[in-house]
Amino acid sequence: MSNSVKENKVLKRILNRSWAVGAAYNNVRGQGHGAIYCLYPLLDKLYPNPEDKEKKVEAIKRHEVFYNITPQVNTIGLGIFAALEEKIAEDDNFDKSTVNSIKTAIMGPASGIGDAMFQVTIKLIAASIGLSFAQNGSPLGGILFFLIFNLCSWFVRKYLMNLSYNAGEKLVATASETGIIQLLTNAASIIGLFMVGGLVANSVKLSLAFSWEAAGGTITLQSFFDAIMPNFLPLAATLLVTYALRKKANANLIMILIIVLSIVGKWIGLF
Repeated sequence: MSNSVKENKVLKRILNRSWAVGAAYNNVRGQGHGAIYCLYPLLDKLYPNPEDKEKKVEAIKRHEVFYNITPQVNTIGLGIFAALEEKIAEDDNFDKSTVNSIKTAIMGPASGIGDAMFQVTIKLIAASIGLSFAQNGSPLGGILFFLIFNLCSWFVRKYLMNLSYNAGEKLVATASETGIIQLLTNAASIIGLFMVGGLVANSVKLSLAFSWEAAGGTITLQSFFDAIMPNFLPLAATLLVTYALRKKANANLIMILIIVLSIVGKWIGLF
């Protein structure tokens, strides 16, 4: 690739910026704004001229969507995105939706591994070593915890950055030669939809408490919806919120409205 990030050490700049990927975290975009910050050196390189401004803005908007991977392993995504953005800059016919399809597909698996590795295993090991010193009043306890955890993070970030960029580069080259990029995009989209569906079923809670007495006993309104489809109401609520967001409704206003409706609904016995 003529615009390879390796040639101008842009990959190293993305790696360094990856430490701040969660600095602007919010419930609407997740690490989306952080990902833009990390990839900005690459976008500057790919679109250096004033006439390229429209393409650069399009690339920025492409990464404004929700994105969330365990911070210590987030370079696994950034490396792939860098390779894909290079291909998009080179080939106007390249399917740009591939970026976010792959992004949706890798978030769950990468975070599952990253959380287990860092938030459980490495954090506990570092804490155990640090505590042995801290209990004796030594400041080395906190220092060792900080060093062990963050050194492990640095090595993993660096390894995954190079691995994912090279894998993304090969993926793009192979897919372009064989014509399977659309198949990969569709597969990633399907995986992403499965993940979102599972997240809705497990995380969104909504049920109706209204009931009445009948000859056969107590009947609940919720039972009618459960007969239609389990978790029907959580799905309906999620689709309604999604529709509102697509219509450019204010996300903070939607969250406040949900909180108010939940409190009022519980108070009047609806939920």
